Amino acid sequence: MYSGASKEHVCDHLKPGTSYRFRVCCANVVDSSQFSDVLTVQTGIVPPGPCHPPRLAGKAKSKELSLQWDAPGVEGGSAVTSYTVEMAKCEQEDRGPVYQGPELECTVSNLLPGQMYCFWIKASNKAGCGPYSEASEFCTAPGPPERCKVPLLICKSANCALASWEVPAFNGAEITEYRLEWGRAEGSMQVIYTGSSSSYEIKGLTPATTYFSRVQAVNIAGTGMFGDTAVITTPASVPAAVSILQVVDEELMEAPLPSPSECLTLQWKEPCCNGAEITGYTIEYGEKQQLTVDSVTSCVLTNLLPDRTYRIRIQAINSFGAGPFSPSIKAKTKPPPPNPPHLECVVFSHQSLKLKWGDGTSKALATETSQYNLQMEDKLSRFFTIYNGPCHTYKVQRLNESTTYNFRIQAYNDAGEGPFSEVYSFATTKSLPAALKAPKVQQIDNNLCEVSWEAVPPMRGDSIVYILQFTNGREFDQVYKGTDTSFTFANFQTNCEYRFRVCAGRQYQDPSGLQELFGPYSPSTVFSSQRPELELPCVNAALEATKSKRKSLSDEQFAILLLMMFAVVAFLFAVVIQYFVIK
Repeated sequence: MYSGASKEHVCDHLKPGTSYRFRVCCANVVDSSQFSDVLTVQTGIVPPGPCHPPRLAGKAKSKELSLQWDAPGVEGGSAVTSYTVEMAKCEQEDRGPVYQGPELECTVSNLLPGQMYCFWIKASNKAGCGPYSEASEFCTAPGPPERCKVPLLICKSANCALASWEVPAFNGAEITEYRLEWGRAEGSMQVIYTGSSSSYEIKGLTPATTYFSRVQAVNIAGTGMFGDTAVITTPASVPAAVSILQVVDEELMEAPLPSPSECLTLQWKEPCCNGAEITGYTIEYGEKQQLTVDSVTSCVLTNLLPDRTYRIRIQAINSFGAGPFSPSIKAKTKPPPPNPPHLECVVFSHQSLKLKWGDGTSKALATETSQYNLQMEDKLSRFFTIYNGPCHTYKVQRLNESTTYNFRIQAYNDAGEGPFSEVYSFATTKSLPAALKAPKVQQIDNNLCEVSWEAVPPMRGDSIVYILQFTNGREFDQVYKGTDTSFTFANFQTNCEYRFRVCAGRQYQDPSGLQELFGPYSPSTVFSSQRPELELPCVNAALEATKSKRKSLSDEQFAILLLMMFAVVAFLFAVVIQYFVIK
């Protein structure tokens, strides 16, 4: 490393803390001597050289950075014992240590999101600390916005408030929206606004009510925390609108109305007073007619027109004034009580009277609204109800014959009971005599027979008269009328068939003279006239037997025979139909 005439040499550019071995020899023009013994010399140690600037390990986070670095190129003859990392927000600010240790990496925490930071590093050994590296600049990742401050709430009216708030620190990312929560209870608030504006007007509030509110900011990094809660109370105002207004059914009222066709009972629910006590109500109905009442929840409208529809609405009043009107309802007064109908008797009999009134049918219709109260006078001149209902006819039964009865009628409906009619008088008729049994006919002589029938006792003092009829064809002819219960019929033709029937009648006096009232005819009795002949006794016996077998049929027997024939024919038809249809 050196050759020359000098006896000393300075060795430079040596490495600190390194052992070096030296030897020397002499040389002349002839030759060189042997080398001397080896001399070992060690250089002194120095602080390490500068490190390379630190670098970012992995992705930056919002509140921490992971750094890495390499050992210095020059250790100064001694191993590096530690590294010191210092940090500042910029190169001009004072910096402070954030890490000191032997590792080649560290994590710096508790940083602010979205902020730029500068880092320096130096190495240390036994000789001391080396110089700082050049600065490295790193930025933390954006973070959610900071917590918002308490919003400012201002009441613009009893139903409107303005909420505004300051913009919080956005931590490296612009705020994209705000979320405003609002509610009547602090624990049950709801988001009522989402947007980028820093103020919002809340409408539709209830007067004299306390509200709670808070704000939250949002950016691309996330959602910040809600700020503290603000409290505001809206001022008192006029009452709210009545929400429920209805007409009370007469059946639900404790006391009946004096005149249902001229009155309407209203009932409503007391609205919110909005901070001031309700002092009364104004009811508007009809053609802008108004009625003011005290602080009640029901009222009776009087002096209305019957059977008319009214539009009704109501508003509440307090010390701040009158509130809004409620929604209108329609209510109709009932028609006036009906007048009594005209009463007449359409069917007279000796035991019943069928009465009819009005213009309706005998049966009640589904749309019938009026009811009727029919009364009859008793022996003590007191009227009692015999029918109550919607029908227009009624049959009064179990009456005495030829007796006058007094009646009156009343109509009523939902509007109330109408007046009673005038008293109507109707009389039952006299009863007819009952039908007699078939008369008995007995031939007395060749051209003479006797017809007899049962007697009928006098009816309520009226005498009884009888009518006897006969026929040998289709039409009956009267042969007797009188009070006797038998009649001798003569001059009839032989070998002919005759039918006899009889009815009873009663005779009575009335202002127009003698009257007769006949009952139904009895069943017919068949009589066959025969010519007597002189024949042998045996022949007469045979003829008598034949006659006994060929007795004519009565009306009842003929009807029974016809019914049996019809039953047989029906049975045969059923058998034929069953055979052809089922088979």
